[in-house]
Amino acid sequence: MFFQSAFCKVSADRFYGERHGPWEVLHNPVDTQRFVPAERPDRPLTLLLGGNQYQRYRLEAALAALPLVREERPDARLFIAGALSFSAEAVQQTAELLERFGVADAVELVGAYTQAEAPALMRRADVLVHTKYNDPCPTVVLEAMACGVPVVHSASGGTPELVGDDGGVGIPAPLDWERDHPPAPEQLAEAVLAVAADLPAYAAGARARSLRFDAKAWIDRHHTVFTELSRRMPRVS
Repeated sequence: MFFQSAFCKVSADRFYGERHGPWEVLHNPVDTQRFVPAERPDRPLTLLLGGNQYQRYRLEAALAALPLVREERPDARLFIAGALSFSAEAVQQTAELLERFGVADAVELVGAYTQAEAPALMRRADVLVHTKYNDPCPTVVLEAMACGVPVVHSASGGTPELVGDDGGVGIPAPLDWERDHPPAPEQLAEAVLAVAADLPAYAAGARARSLRFDAKAWIDRHHTVFTELSRRMPRVS
């Protein structure tokens, strides 16, 4: 059995019982030949909230942190990608949040995007802000890192296994199965500013980390495992 992350193994053990057969952790892959860095143009500090905005707290945490970031980096801006789908009134509620935090002029709503559009979107950003709590093994994090975009994230779920210490900064979070724990705006802003202060090093670290999860190695491992399993199967005469 493959688990997407060590966190997934812990989760499965808790809710389904410990597995007694063969298993290993094989994280999600990323195509590091398609998701590649680009030379950073001269631009304001640009943050990206990627994925699909189906949980309000993820969006609200990023928006609450933005004005704190702008106290140090007044030109900082935020791209919000993915459909606003956390409620039937998500578009209106997002507008209200932009007004509440006073960042309407610093936020661009990108909307839904395709996999074909994803590399160019990642390269528009300097830092990915990944606020999801207990994310098992987020592909958006791998795609950003492969493009040389470091990640500020909730240090929960499987995300820390991907980012490590070189690919960004994690915000400590408790292990909880009952409710979500969004990063505090102050901690989120502090982490963003820490990455921004050493952006070239974090960008290089993010790209290097992503190579550990290259799609070719993932495919090769599946080929090895399934070839071995097929050899063990009884032959039908």
